[in-house]
Amino acid sequence: MSDARAIALTRPVAARTPRTEPMLRIIAMAALALTVIAGVASLIVMVGLPAEPAEQLNSTVAASLLTVGMVGLAVAGAVLAWQQPRSGIAWLMLATALAWLLANVSLVLAWWLLERDSAVAPVAGWFTNWSWVPAQALSMVMLLRLPTGRLPGRRWRVVEWTVLTWGTLAILTTALLPGALGAEVLSPLKNPLGVGALTAVADPLLNALFMLLPVLILLSAAAPVVRWRRAGTRERAALRWIAIAAAAVAIAAPLALVSQTGQVLQGVAGLLLPVGIGLAVLREELWDLDLRRRYDRLRITRGQERERLRRDLHDSLGPVLGSISMRAEAARNVLASGDMSRADDLLSSIGDATEGALAEVRRLIDDLGPGALHDHDLLPALQVQLAAYADRFPVALEAHPDPLPPLEEKAAATAYLVISEAVRNAARHSGGSGATVTLRMTGDRLRAEVRDDGRGLGDASAGVGRSGMATRVAQEGGRLTVDDGQGGGTVVRFELPGALR
Repeated sequence: MSDARAIALTRPVAARTPRTEPMLRIIAMAALALTVIAGVASLIVMVGLPAEPAEQLNSTVAASLLTVGMVGLAVAGAVLAWQQPRSGIAWLMLATALAWLLANVSLVLAWWLLERDSAVAPVAGWFTNWSWVPAQALSMVMLLRLPTGRLPGRRWRVVEWTVLTWGTLAILTTALLPGALGAEVLSPLKNPLGVGALTAVADPLLNALFMLLPVLILLSAAAPVVRWRRAGTRERAALRWIAIAAAAVAIAAPLALVSQTGQVLQGVAGLLLPVGIGLAVLREELWDLDLRRRYDRLRITRGQERERLRRDLHDSLGPVLGSISMRAEAARNVLASGDMSRADDLLSSIGDATEGALAEVRRLIDDLGPGALHDHDLLPALQVQLAAYADRFPVALEAHPDPLPPLEEKAAATAYLVISEAVRNAARHSGGSGATVTLRMTGDRLRAEVRDDGRGLGDASAGVGRSGMATRVAQEGGRLTVDDGQGGGTVVRFELPGALR
């Protein structure tokens, strides 16, 4: 599901695991408290770090702005985690803020120990050499996944994996690089875990990693902008604040690598990010949009299901029950005439019709929702559903690739319901002997086709079933077509963008 249609951060699971949520809230508040303490400690001690006056002013301003921004980010993450304890993006925001501030505190602690000639100062200094890397990597992953907790699309996985690979290599390189520590205030200290044999490899690798960093920051900051461009009118109003903050990060981060002024701009950008999130939440009700959308979808889906159930009761169960009533009346008349043989035949047919009615009731119950998806992924759920047609209308199921990659829950449910409806219509109305269902992934789009070998559309107008399928697909940003097949029969095609989990 694309972010233009979903601001959802988590799937609600409170009804299944209520006991874990209070603990998660406590952990979130503890993380917030630790972040605030680290931020305050950083601000108090930061001004005491030795440096040239002008450089100290720039460094202090930049670090102070970033510190305040990270505290604000932690507050936003903690508030969201309190409301939605299983929100992945909430914990990612908390982790990012905490990682940055712990990196700052480690620098302050290492300098404090160095000033007192402590024997553990080199160990504390070694931690500062690489602790900024997880903070930077988490920041980029957070930008990639804001505000939904999901990537904008399948192709963005390459960017995320590149960021994670960069982070792993950067940690190893900075942790094992021999020589003086990276922070100027710790320059008297040497890396206690530096490996001299790696000098020839570590220096070029570290230079390459630093050259790659601004590119990765630009790509990560582009994700919120892409989401904003893809969003509908309602979501754009909320996403624009995050997109503006991300654009500021994209501009400032490369400059921070080459100048003190750039570092100040990076601090401003770090402050803008929680401000942007706060504006999106307070002014545009960012994460409340999901609750409204879920309610709207629930209401629309309920209406569609009621209409489909009404149609099914009229088209399938109604005639069967009418037939049973007529046969029962006939059997009563025959019994009155004394024709026991004929009465027995009628009662037998009533029993068969009743069994058929019970089977139809079970099918209607199964079709009220994609219950099979609770226990299966889309492909096995469809296999179970289509197996019911094996005797009277065989349906072949093909998937490319097989098995399908993990699908977003709403996309899988929509595909399941639309395919089930298309096959049901084909079995009832096509006059054919069977059908083929084909599923195919193209990028992050799920494409599906249901092709039967019946008489085709002819002059038939779109009924409730066809319009219901089109509505379902349209709600997910996709498109459905129903056409005559080239070799006969009817072909139902649809695609769902952003279907990957």
